[in-house]
Amino acid sequence: MNEISYISFTILFLVSLTFLIRRIDVFSPTRLFIIVWSFAIGITQLKLSTFQKNWTMFSWIMLMLTLLSFIAGLFIVYSLNADKNIKSVKEIRKIMSSKTIDVDLLYKILLIAFLLYLISYLISFLIMGFIPAFSPRPEIRTQWTGVFAVGLITHGLPPIMFFASIFFLFEKKSKKRRRVVFLIAFLTFFLNLLVLHRFDIVYWLVVFLAYLYYSTEKLKFSYLLLIILFLVGMVWGISTFRASKFIANIIYHTSGMKFSVKYAIFTEPYMYFAMNVENFIHGVEKYNKFTLGYFTFNPLLSLIQLKHPLEEYMMIAKYPHLITANYNTYTMFFEWYRDFGIFGLAFIPFLWGIIISSTYYKVRENPSLPAIVVYGGFLFVIIFSFFVNMLGWLHFIFNLSMLYLIAKLITRKTE
Repeated sequence: MNEISYISFTILFLVSLTFLIRRIDVFSPTRLFIIVWSFAIGITQLKLSTFQKNWTMFSWIMLMLTLLSFIAGLFIVYSLNADKNIKSVKEIRKIMSSKTIDVDLLYKILLIAFLLYLISYLISFLIMGFIPAFSPRPEIRTQWTGVFAVGLITHGLPPIMFFASIFFLFEKKSKKRRRVVFLIAFLTFFLNLLVLHRFDIVYWLVVFLAYLYYSTEKLKFSYLLLIILFLVGMVWGISTFRASKFIANIIYHTSGMKFSVKYAIFTEPYMYFAMNVENFIHGVEKYNKFTLGYFTFNPLLSLIQLKHPLEEYMMIAKYPHLITANYNTYTMFFEWYRDFGIFGLAFIPFLWGIIISSTYYKVRENPSLPAIVVYGGFLFVIIFSFFVNMLGWLHFIFNLSMLYLIAKLITRKTE
């Protein structure tokens, strides 16, 4: 283990110790971001694969600029709210416990949402002609997003599962409706497993976790640990779908691992953490064909159907300067570098830090179901900032919008 790994893991350990402080907010964005990135850098600097290289000074400067820019955005909003009436988590829970939702309206919304989900699922199957879980190549699941609008709805698990989950917290009388909602949740979850959209499941769980934490006393440490283990198992399990020890050994050898083949099972989780950062570092060193907003405004371009025409016209490479084709993600930040270079890394993370921190203080100042679900979505962004840019996915924005709109609808009468 080198000095940088020692420093990173020391930071991780010291920041993690703050969880022992009473009255602390476990989901503070700054703390969570530092934990994610101290772990990511520490793991990456172990250099357990022959594909990993030593980083140049320019690469370090670009990475630190990006991370500090995001933290600066978070800190600006913290400073602006330092003298305001910020409520403790206990006070937020007390306020949220007094709020109710329109259960009848929520039940109707769940029925309509599930019907739309089924219809879109069937149309996608008829158009694409396959179900990814039963395909010889499960990795082609991404093609399901190619059916515009319909494919978008097949990503609708997060709002359906989230509102189905909270339905059980508020509906205590009608056993019939509880059974129907349970069936909706079960079928949605099962159908989603068949298309291998693992991040939709994690998205739902993170938002629901945020709701439980800020709205109830149900989220104890033991429950949190179980949910985290479930999240890890879900992501890892689906990513190794239909894999065997033989496949694990192949991945081990093709990844050029330096540790014993006896531990081949750890190759994929390690490489998924390490190669994201390595690809970012390698990319900022090599990339010089900037696209001036194509990736930053990808959700809008996808919505108005200009994404693919522009991609062809500008001859945009999908995965430029990969270290190895087996790992093709670059962290959340590389797309902003592809658009605007150093300016993109200095300004856009700062802007998103402000936006995310603002939603956090919205929860702390005026807690409500809409505020919590939006911040829950941004927690998902922070947790996977080492991996991909969720903010550039149209289906992420779509689901976040649905979470907010439905939350607003069912709480409108009581706010």
